[in-house]
Amino acid sequence: MSRNSHYVVFGAFVLLAVCGCVDEGSDGSTQTFAYELWVPLSALLIGIFAALGGWFLRNTSARFGWGLLVVGSIAAIVFAPSLFRDRAVLDEASFSIRTGIWGLTAVHQVEFDGLQKVRITSEEVRGRRGSKRTNFYLLCETNDGDNVKFPINNKVSQAAAPHFLQRVSELGIPILDET
Repeated sequence: MSRNSHYVVFGAFVLLAVCGCVDEGSDGSTQTFAYELWVPLSALLIGIFAALGGWFLRNTSARFGWGLLVVGSIAAIVFAPSLFRDRAVLDEASFSIRTGIWGLTAVHQVEFDGLQKVRITSEEVRGRRGSKRTNFYLLCETNDGDNVKFPINNKVSQAAAPHFLQRVSELGIPILDET
């Protein structure tokens, strides 16, 4: 590769990093939030290239080669399709989020006319080696006494949450920030 082509590849990665990764579309009063097409395609291509690289490296470095082969295959088969399916939809009557790993997808939905109040909560989770991570949730309490817990743990749900909270506020439903 020539020196100029390195700059072109570097520039492409910078442009991908700078541009948004969530597509916000609207059709009338319905807003849809999903990953941009390049996000799952990148995961798919990286997974395929890692698996191919692992296949060719397995004879030279068995542990590294097989590791790349397994991890790349999982990325291409499991994670890339999951990114294609992550979606949040906000319309006049309801709010729903579909998120999770392909095959273990979680769907959360709440109707506005049955909503009593919304609480913004957080939980601190410790990792295996002592690392701390804070997870945020929208806890929606309905008139029936049920609770619907929306995880705000990826870019799609983080982009949709302010629009949901604005709609809830417009409807006069109380919002409690417990973070």
